[in-house]
Amino acid sequence: MSTEQFGTKPEAKPDSARGGIREITVVGGGLIGLFTALYGHEAGYRVRVIERSVVGSGASRGNAGEICPSMANPMPAPGMVRNGLANSLAEDAALRIHLPPSIALSRWLLAFARNCRPGAYEHGFEALSSLSTRSFRLFEQLPDLGVATTLSQTGNLKCYADPARAERDFAVSQRVSRFGLPTPTEMISGDAIRELAPVVSEKVTAGYHWPAQWFVDPSVLVNDLHARLLAVGVEFREHTEVTRVTPYRNAVVVHTDGGDIETDAVVIASGAWSPAVLRSVGVRAPIQSGKGYSFSVTPDVMPNHVINMSESNAVATPMGDRLRIGGTVEFDGTMDKFNPSRIERIIRAARPYLTGIDWEDRSEEWVGPRPMTPDGLPLIGRSDASDRVVVAAGHNMLGLTLGPASAELAISALGGHTLPGWSDPFDANRFGRRWAGRRPLTERTGMLVR
Repeated sequence: MSTEQFGTKPEAKPDSARGGIREITVVGGGLIGLFTALYGHEAGYRVRVIERSVVGSGASRGNAGEICPSMANPMPAPGMVRNGLANSLAEDAALRIHLPPSIALSRWLLAFARNCRPGAYEHGFEALSSLSTRSFRLFEQLPDLGVATTLSQTGNLKCYADPARAERDFAVSQRVSRFGLPTPTEMISGDAIRELAPVVSEKVTAGYHWPAQWFVDPSVLVNDLHARLLAVGVEFREHTEVTRVTPYRNAVVVHTDGGDIETDAVVIASGAWSPAVLRSVGVRAPIQSGKGYSFSVTPDVMPNHVINMSESNAVATPMGDRLRIGGTVEFDGTMDKFNPSRIERIIRAARPYLTGIDWEDRSEEWVGPRPMTPDGLPLIGRSDASDRVVVAAGHNMLGLTLGPASAELAISALGGHTLPGWSDPFDANRFGRRWAGRRPLTERTGMLVR
């Protein structure tokens, strides 16, 4: 996808060309916030990042590390109500919902079910394909911006015990070509898969290789982004919680538990914690925490590919001398409460497909809140409250894949550029407003708070 197709590339401009915006404050120090800070710096802004915990917390470090544009589809999909939500109360379900759900989660689930219609799914997948394709190109350009994280490009091995299921999924995977996305190669036998990845067990009888799907150790990427941003002078304030944001005609005040900070503009990119801040500027953001889990093991033979076990909803990603095993989505009304039974569920899901692993010798057990929206799409763009308040939140389970392009869109919106038409489904105000129309903004007077 060309830059022209994507929109205007953010670039350094005189202050007058950016509406007098010289500095921006990014709320959230996860992957979306870090990418936003990077592209904000590249566009010529002074940048500050405020993080409620430490940089890279939330869902940023413990995820599966997949950069997978061809698999960046909305979670609400045809068949999900029957195959996912209907079984979600079972203890061993990949998608687990605890009873009783809150009123907010109940409403979210109803909206999710409505978005499982084929038309809504196709509409969302098309928009996500454009965003993920752009992200792929931006990942390639990261070394030019001083972020030299190694991206593994060997692709994804889809492994199946049931050859009929493998054939069906392979046929479905070919359909992504309608969005210009790369498709898998031909079907291969279980023995051929084991030649590529000896860690795969004899249970696997068929599968296929999906090239042009990359992976990375997300913790290394977070550290490299953080180091680069520190080197170019980006300011970080950790252990600082943003409680609300007040926009004025000429400034924005960010209210934190450590005092107020005045800034020229704000990008709200705080993942599952975004709704409370967004409420303060009138943006309805039905984001629920869908917790993901992972842990690491050391196999006898480390694979060179991501091992995707679609039948059991588990994935294994090589990360240096460790193999990260992940899976599951849990809705229990908490952000980061660790439930050991979900780790046991992942072990039961992955063990039959992998060999040469001591499952008791685990490390890096992790839980993190994915910011889940009922239509499976992120919120990206200017808020209706003020052109000085931009949103980049709600990336579901695709924050890593969509991060660079989402940040680029956010900075483009901040610069007053017209965003491409295909990004309309990500409209930050699409779920409605907390008040009708735009409230009049007053001038901010007084000393800047630094």
